Amino acid sequence: MAKKHKRFGALHATLKATNYSATSGAAGEYLNYLKGTNKLVVARKLDSKYLVRFNVGVIPFDIEPSTASGAINAYQGTMTVVANNILSKFNGSASDGLLGIERDLTKTKEMPGFYPALVHITVVPSATTDKAAKTSGITKRTYKAYPTRTGGVPYGRTTTTVKDPNGAAITDISKETEEDSRGYIMTALKGITADSFKCIGVSFTPELHPEAGFFGVTKPTGSNVPADIPA
Repeated sequence: MAKKHKRFGALHATLKATNYSATSGAAGEYLNYLKGTNKLVVARKLDSKYLVRFNVGVIPFDIEPSTASGAINAYQGTMTVVANNILSKFNGSASDGLLGIERDLTKTKEMPGFYPALVHITVVPSATTDKAAKTSGITKRTYKAYPTRTGGVPYGRTTTTVKDPNGAAITDISKETEEDSRGYIMTALKGITADSFKCIGVSFTPELHPEAGFFGVTKPTGSNVPADIPA
């Protein structure tokens, strides 16, 4: 049976109340999904070339940066090619400097288990005006949605001036918090349009320090590396 999705918790509870005997409605369709009869097909699935990961560096929020001469404070995290392409569309508003991204890996270091904070940027073509009708492969319910793309981009402390919640400039990166950066990044990206794409959503994943990571992987190059955001 297919793995239960947490986001269908209420539907699963309804199905459980029928002792898993529902034959119609959303609960019955969900049971068919769990049995494998209903198939979840990922529309507009990305080619693998867009999902290639490469390393960039950011200065963590949870580690005090060193003030020693020549100190390397940026640690390596990863992002995908498509996330990088999305970020490049809004470089005038949300630059590498604003996000604290260091692309020269000689100025970064590795730390096993470090997962940087991420800003998830959701975009649609700026010419999009209406949501398209779709049918859920799980419940068979109809709904409407925009043809979005989303990329998770690392961010960290930055030497580019940001502001605290009171609007005061923060010029000392040791005093910059993750909350400070989230607010400034949100303001920079919210609703902007650039290069035929509009940002319609911004969300964040907090910085983590679990137990594994990718290290030393430079951005891919060559004619097969896409520079666009797929339709």
